[in-house]
Amino acid sequence: MLLVAGENLVDLIRTGQAADGAPLFTATAGGSPYNCARALARLAVPVGYLTPVASDAMGDLLAAGLRDDGVRLLAGRSRRPAALALVTLDGGEARYRFCREGTADRDVTAEGLRAAMPEAAEALHLGSMALIDGPDAEAVAALVAHAAGRGLLISVDPNIRAEALPAAARGAYRARLARIFAAADIVKLSDADLDWLFPGAPLEAAAEALWAEAAPGLLVVTRGADGALARFGAGWLQVPAAPVTVLADTVGAGDSFMAAMLAGLRDAGALRPAALRALERPALASVLALAARAAAITCTRRGCKPPTRAELDAARG
Repeated sequence: MLLVAGENLVDLIRTGQAADGAPLFTATAGGSPYNCARALARLAVPVGYLTPVASDAMGDLLAAGLRDDGVRLLAGRSRRPAALALVTLDGGEARYRFCREGTADRDVTAEGLRAAMPEAAEALHLGSMALIDGPDAEAVAALVAHAAGRGLLISVDPNIRAEALPAAARGAYRARLARIFAAADIVKLSDADLDWLFPGAPLEAAAEALWAEAAPGLLVVTRGADGALARFGAGWLQVPAAPVTVLADTVGAGDSFMAAMLAGLRDAGALRPAALRALERPALASVLALAARAAAITCTRRGCKPPTRAELDAARG
């Protein structure tokens, strides 16, 4: 089973305007790790979700999304309310404003996370808002050390939301990311994430610097329409984006890419630290091409609706 830890929240996406001028919103289940868990399950990967889900009406929406796709809710439900994100779309790109204080997805402790982990776990994926600040972020960081000590493969996608990061927390956030990256086997970033970490540095130079600092088995930088850049034991690998016309928005494309990459590595028998580091270039190229197809399919749909295994296989065709 592949475990996922990190935020679940309801995206309130502005979709129009009422006659009186009031904005209209549509509620959609979201959150990067939440999306990734659902995307993995749709690709027939056994998945357990380690973060609590609210027991209010918004939480029911979130829990139903996980259960409908076959994700196991390992941490159960919390009495705290669901986290919210106000979302506006600018040319198909999402802009977020988060409401997460005192919410269910932050109702975690290091002890509770460890207790929710099944013995059969083979890998842990985490990231995004859950790493930003507060006791919950430190609890998730402690989970990484525990999982690595058990020999699980560790995967992280920080999905950096600078707009949600308190100025006073930036130093601690950078230090926490550095600790997690150093323990991770797979680090996946967007080009925007990398630019935040290494402001103004050329992309490849920044990626090489992070590779040298963290020494993961695999570092992947996604670049939207420009495809992805990977750094692994044999050097660099560039993978083009799958051809696509964005029909709605790009919401969830990165999460679909992440999930398909993990699913492809699992199919290749490389979802173990030693096997990942021994992966050869043709096999990695095939995995990243699969991930690019998953991201492209998601871009043809409104919101994060990742492809199923059958849809992804058909797109290979």
